Amino acid sequence: MKRVFRTVLLLVAVASPVAISGQTDSCTAAMQRFREHRWSEAEHGFEECEQRDPGKTDALLYRGKSLVNMRRFDDAAAALERYSRSHPQSDDAVYLLAYISFREDKPKDSLRLFSDAAKLKPPAANDLMIVALDYVLLDDYADAAHYLESSLKLNPDDVEARYHLGRVRYQQNQFDLAIAAFEEVIKQDPANVKAQDNLGLSLEAKNQIEPAITAYQKAIELDQAAVSPSEQPYLNLGTLLLKSNRIDEAIQLLERATQIAPGEFKVHYELGRAYFGSHHLDPARQQAEESVKLSPSDSSSHYLLGRIYQRLNRKEDADEQFRLTAELIRKKSADSKRGMASGLNTR
Repeated sequence: MKRVFRTVLLLVAVASPVAISGQTDSCTAAMQRFREHRWSEAEHGFEECEQRDPGKTDALLYRGKSLVNMRRFDDAAAALERYSRSHPQSDDAVYLLAYISFREDKPKDSLRLFSDAAKLKPPAANDLMIVALDYVLLDDYADAAHYLESSLKLNPDDVEARYHLGRVRYQQNQFDLAIAAFEEVIKQDPANVKAQDNLGLSLEAKNQIEPAITAYQKAIELDQAAVSPSEQPYLNLGTLLLKSNRIDEAIQLLERATQIAPGEFKVHYELGRAYFGSHHLDPARQQAEESVKLSPSDSSSHYLLGRIYQRLNRKEDADEQFRLTAELIRKKSADSKRGMASGLNTR
């Protein structure tokens, strides 16, 4: 569930714009477009500004910021690296390069750059939150929690940081702390679907089934009013109801999850399980086959499809799925052992 942490963090304003030293009319116009969040126009304006007076203004810094907001991270990094060469004391540029490395799934590079930036200027609350998310990508939840708590000391009202702290506590199986974090997010932001949904996950983990169902239902209620719906509360409640043998209710929720996120294998897998449990074998087969297609390396999907084929008297197809299941489980076990050995060798 690591990717839940990457929902995140599109930089929209990336620091307050300041005047560019030695600026021309074109630089002034570019800064105005930057203030108005007209990123593409601003980026072109800053490029022209830099060409007129190379290395003498902050144009490359703001071009980089504009490109980050356009999610053109490679181009942004190139602009910021050029800027850093002529402005080696710019903490702003190094912090932004660290952020870009985070967005490009390079947590070790990101942490190195954050360390460099901190030598120039102490990190702000948002910087510490991104450091924490770098540690999440490295599966280091203890350090992630430490930096999220440090971020919240600087900005106690940061809903996003507190949400991520709840996610980290959930990953650490510290469910009471996770619940407290998500409840605080909901207190500050009552329409937060993700927090409600994760509150449900945390309550379910403590086997508080009815409160978990209530939290999921609230998340679904909020999601129905959201501009961009999420499959997660439907998937989580449907899966919980399936465990409780409330199969018809589960199917309705899981069907909605597949409508929202047809490319997510997990929703097809759980819907296939629900159909299988209700003896609707052909719909179950269709969902399991889709799950296998979307995630060929998931052993559970192959095993479910094998059971369905077995029930449909397709013995050869069933045997093939069971063979693939065993092969994937062996591979996962071998990869895990190699990972443990690698970890020991690097200590």
